[in-house]
Amino acid sequence: MSLRINKRPSEAGMAAVNPWTSASLAVAALLALYVLALDQGLLLSFVQGPAAFDMNLIHEFVHDARHAAGFPCH
Repeated sequence: MSLRINKRPSEAGMAAVNPWTSASLAVAALLALYVLALDQGLLLSFVQGPAAFDMNLIHEFVHDARHAAGFPCH
């Protein structure tokens, strides 16, 4: 049994990256940044209606993470 060693690991790593995976991760990262930094009830208003702006559940859920990331919220 012989052990085959790839002489160029950077080429193997780049060939394994799927463009759709990269795009999906970028969209997920932007959505997470929006939820963490900007959302004040808009995402849940599609489900809860106008009460979502008063309850502000997502804001309260990520409140401490906002402060840890340096985003002011009040």
